[in-house]
Amino acid sequence: MSRTPNVDEHLLERLFDLSGKVAVVTGGASGLGEAISLGLAQAGAIVVVADINRESVDGLLAAVDGRDERLFGAEVDVTDKQSLEGLVADVVATHGSLDVLVNSAGTAARHVAEDFPEEDWDRVVGLNLKGSFLACQVAGRQMLEQRSGSIVNLASIGASIAYPHTTAYLQSKGGVAQLTRSLALEWIDRGVRVNALAPCLFDTPLVRASDAKASLTSEWITARTPIGRRGEPHEMAGPAVFLASEAASMVTGHILQVDGGYLIA
Repeated sequence: MSRTPNVDEHLLERLFDLSGKVAVVTGGASGLGEAISLGLAQAGAIVVVADINRESVDGLLAAVDGRDERLFGAEVDVTDKQSLEGLVADVVATHGSLDVLVNSAGTAARHVAEDFPEEDWDRVVGLNLKGSFLACQVAGRQMLEQRSGSIVNLASIGASIAYPHTTAYLQSKGGVAQLTRSLALEWIDRGVRVNALAPCLFDTPLVRASDAKASLTSEWITARTPIGRRGEPHEMAGPAVFLASEAASMVTGHILQVDGGYLIA
């Protein structure tokens, strides 16, 4: 008796192909955002690298030196709703749609809890949590109108566990994880998937700058990471492409740990 295979011979190459998709990566000009921007572009997407630092955006585009015509730049402040609305309007007017949003804009501050400055708390929570919500809200409206889209937030292992001297960061990333779940549930029947990546400590400019001021936090995390090292930014590109693509069509509300085994230890 003959039967038809459930998986056709071109399924995988089609599932991970982002050709024709338009992506925005906030905080996309450095660190994890840069690696994700380049990964999405290599998977075929048109990628708008959106960052508050225009010089960093221009520097990244100059570094690729025309090798990838799918990369475009934009300046945005994710804590400013009007800035985000302008970005989304420009992206749709120029490229016709917005299919993928990656919320990589973020920051951190290290202080003992009893002396944590209020201004640092406001800055970290405002950028990491409020900024993620506003970007999801503004981009989500466009995706809901299209009845299609994938949002990938940047949470952290700090959404699930604690480590020292990062009170505001931990609260903000816990909030991002819950934001991801709540939006996934609200939009699950309207064509929009919402997931998050939860990295451990990665070797980025932000982490190196933090280490220069106070290294105890990084030492604590690295000592407890079974893989025995920090992540490299390019190791976030594959997970981001997966969540953005049709390969993850049945995945929503998920927090994907990219943590070198931290949470199994």
